[in-house]
Amino acid sequence: MASSAFHRSKQRRAERGHITAHGNINLIPLVDVLTSIVFFSLLTYTGAAMSNLTAFDLALPPVVVTADQAKASGGQPDTSTLILAVKIQDGKLRVEHSGGGGFKQEIDGISGASLDQLGTLLAQIKQQYPDNNDVLVVPDDAVAYDDIVHVLERVKQANYTGVSLGSRERATQVASAGGR
Repeated sequence: MASSAFHRSKQRRAERGHITAHGNINLIPLVDVLTSIVFFSLLTYTGAAMSNLTAFDLALPPVVVTADQAKASGGQPDTSTLILAVKIQDGKLRVEHSGGGGFKQEIDGISGASLDQLGTLLAQIKQQYPDNNDVLVVPDDAVAYDDIVHVLERVKQANYTGVSLGSRERATQVASAGGR
């Protein structure tokens, strides 16, 4: 008697009946669902670990220049490692850079006159350090998007080509992590 594939599989199931008496479970849909959950969880994750990856350290380590290195460079300071940052706080702008022992200047307001003053200051820094093309703009959380766009426009008008937008300073993260 020739038996079909259906009858053979039915006979095998009957032989294994005592082993699988509690029922069968198909794991393929479960694995598909878990894979989707993991994929979309990783895709939408915006926790503290991810924000640490996008933060920038604005403090520079001390640099020791020996007399031989100063003579070799011709007495000119190295401007390729200048870090220029514009911090947008509530109602004021703060410009900092690491050249010449450090520079900090605050500009009150985020209106037209203060934006003009920011553009003039950035142009002066660009004239002093012509090799530097990078600026980091760090807005506070409460700053309006429109104000950030106006600051970015002034940075672009001052002929800086490498404009980065940061989320917050690393010192703030370290202070908040230390308080836990």
